[in-house]
Amino acid sequence: MKNALRRIGLHKFANERIKTEEGDIIKINKYGELTRSGFEPKLYRSKYGAWYGLDDSLYYNMHEEVLLAYCGCYGVDSEDVELLLEWGYTCDEVEEMLMDTNLLQEALRDVRYMCGESLYESCYGGAW
Repeated sequence: MKNALRRIGLHKFANERIKTEEGDIIKINKYGELTRSGFEPKLYRSKYGAWYGLDDSLYYNMHEEVLLAYCGCYGVDSEDVELLLEWGYTCDEVEEMLMDTNLLQEALRDVRYMCGESLYESCYGGAW
């Protein structure tokens, strides 16, 4: 970054560090005046959320509900779809997996393995 500032000649001008936090919106006009506003960041639902103690809602959005309702048409158990959603897969990713059974089985195998080897062994009959 310092090299880039030197190459375009901005290193000659006075500068200062601006402290920001998540959700800050900062606007600097051509006169160098700073305007600050903010927004409430959306919580990102991730498979690692349980490690940080985030309490995800038990209610599903509309896309997730439709996905859970129609997964049986593809021969997939709704518990498997719920497991993938809980581990951070998006609805679009799970929907794509329903079309490709190899991809679905691979993702389920990986998630179950991450849940614990005992669960993995009970599903697949032994260690690999």
